[in-house]
Amino acid sequence: MSTDSQKGPEAIRLSKRMAELGLCSRTQADVLIAEGRVQVDGQIVDVLGSRVLPHQDIKILETDMLSSMLAPSDKVTLLWHKPAGVAAWPGEEYTQFFVPENRAADDRSGIVWIKKHRSRLVTPLGLDADATGLVLLTQDVRLAQKLAQINDYEQEYLVWLDQVASAEQIDAMNAVKMFDEQPIKGWKTSRQSEQQLRMVIRANAEGVVPDLCDVAGLTVTAYKRNRIGRLPLGSLEVGQWRYLLPNEKV
Repeated sequence: MSTDSQKGPEAIRLSKRMAELGLCSRTQADVLIAEGRVQVDGQIVDVLGSRVLPHQDIKILETDMLSSMLAPSDKVTLLWHKPAGVAAWPGEEYTQFFVPENRAADDRSGIVWIKKHRSRLVTPLGLDADATGLVLLTQDVRLAQKLAQINDYEQEYLVWLDQVASAEQIDAMNAVKMFDEQPIKGWKTSRQSEQQLRMVIRANAEGVVPDLCDVAGLTVTAYKRNRIGRLPLGSLEVGQWRYLLPNEKV
C-alpha cells in the first residue's frame, strides 16, 4: 500500500499520527516504518514521509509477527526476467525494476514485499544489456559466493542468428576450449532451428555468448538465458520478478 497518495487537509504524516495515538515517539515511528513494521489498514508501509487520514487503522507489528509475514530469513533472493537494454552486472543500477507492480501474479512465496528487499542485492551471474532472460539476485552472501563458482553451474541460452548456422560452424564453436584465458568446462552448442541455437555453458563473462558465436563467423541478433543451474525462467514475463521459493534449489 502506498499512503503517499493521501492528500488534503486531513492527511498527516504517518509518524506524527503514530505519536498522536501514543504508539511511540515520532523518531521511533520513523525507525519502525523504515524496518517495515508498520501496518496501515492491514498493509505494510515502509516509506518515510507517508501520509494517512485520521480514520485509518495503524498497527505496529511485533518482530515475530513480521517474520512470519516476510521471508523465512532476513535475506531474500529474487528471480527476474531481465529486458533487453539493461545491463545486469555488478555495479550496474537496476533496482528500480523491483517494485510490486512488476511482481509476477503467480508468485507463490507468500512474502510481503518491503522496500529493503531491493537493497544490497548481489548479481553473481551477470547478463549483458543486449540479452534477455533469467537473472538471480540475492541478499544471501553465501549463496552469492556459491554461485560465483561459475564452473559448477550450467547456464542455458537460446541464441538467434542473422544467418543459417552450418554443421561445420557449430562444430567450430564446440571445439573452443578457452575463453578470456579461462578453460570452458562442459559446454555444448546445438541447433534448435535453422537460425536458432541452444547453448549450454559453464562460463559467465560480458559478451561470452556473441563472442563464442563470432569464433564460428556467426552474428547474434538476440539471445535469452532460459536457465541457471536447476532454476528455469519459467512463466516469468519480460520485466517481471518473483521471490525464490524455499524448496527451489539452484
